[in-house]
Amino acid sequence: MKKQKMICWMLAAALGMGLTACSGAGNTSQSGTETEKQTTVEKSEAADGKDVTIESVWPKGSTVYFDVPAKAGGGTDLYARYLTQALGEVCPDVNFVVTNYDTTEVGREHTKTAKPDGKTLLVHHGGAMIEYMTGSSEVSPKDDYKTVGVVNVGGPQAIIARPDAPYSNLQELGDYIQANPSEVVIGCTLGGASQCMLYGVVSNIGDGYGELVNWVQCGSEADKLTQTASGSIDIANCSINNALSYEADGKLKILGTMAPTSATLENMSELVGEKLPETFKTTKEQGVNYSYDSSYYVWAPAELPDDIAVVINEQIMKCVDQQGFIDSMKQMVTYIDKRDLAATQKTFDDEWNTWSEIIEQMGIKIR
Repeated sequence: MKKQKMICWMLAAALGMGLTACSGAGNTSQSGTETEKQTTVEKSEAADGKDVTIESVWPKGSTVYFDVPAKAGGGTDLYARYLTQALGEVCPDVNFVVTNYDTTEVGREHTKTAKPDGKTLLVHHGGAMIEYMTGSSEVSPKDDYKTVGVVNVGGPQAIIARPDAPYSNLQELGDYIQANPSEVVIGCTLGGASQCMLYGVVSNIGDGYGELVNWVQCGSEADKLTQTASGSIDIANCSINNALSYEADGKLKILGTMAPTSATLENMSELVGEKLPETFKTTKEQGVNYSYDSSYYVWAPAELPDDIAVVINEQIMKCVDQQGFIDSMKQMVTYIDKRDLAATQKTFDDEWNTWSEIIEQMGIKIR
């Protein structure tokens, strides 16, 4: 099987040009059931021949809605709230409202069909690409949205094993898979992001190893932790903080970390705020040619004019300098970066191509 390298999962947008700054705002909540620079910018009708500024897109006293296609309290919801809190500091005279949708597809559709004026946006992760490619979603992040910002550029995920596993690192796992085909059971969201990224790890340990293991449905992090600890499954993934806690209690074994390309044991330790054990070495640090680059994006309706996208992107980039936003991303063990509109689009395109390749290798791609 062709080896493949993942380039990006899960914050924060781009190096920009800095047009007129917003002045920051309130953040309320409601519930509901490079790549090459652009040489030309499509002008919006609202501009009426004048240069678009953030004040003309988000006027003083206006309300900007951020759709979150997930329930309150989860990772996507938290990232959206951290972003809108930072935007409230950057643009204090604008109101930012987070709207949660219990049904993911309904939330995605709402942004897709909203008026493309920059006042309805969506925060969601690259897993939406997978769901479209595999047919579980009818909304295409590539065709139905315009990418206007990066909330974060992903975070590390621990690769965990049952506490009595006969392997302690990725190389030993590969040797075991080769010697015991069809024995290792990996828990994941079948057809989802966790299966794709764990498939990336296993298939880069050895050609064809992704077909030598058993993949079973195990969607929530809580289920992954409890089932791995009990030995019901052999391998899964989870957050760094949960992995640290469960390992300290002797409930599971850490085999390594799948993380963004730039991640190292040292800078992951800086994010966590403590020195991580050697067991948390990244796939690359263990000699496995794999990285997990998946971002959280800010998406707008596809018809949003480019000049409006530029000024919104500039405000998102400013959030990366807000201390509260920085601290929140560290708490979530997530990397952030400034990326202008062109760099943001390249980040999206790279991730799209990566998921497309791996999903095709897995034989589950229908689009």
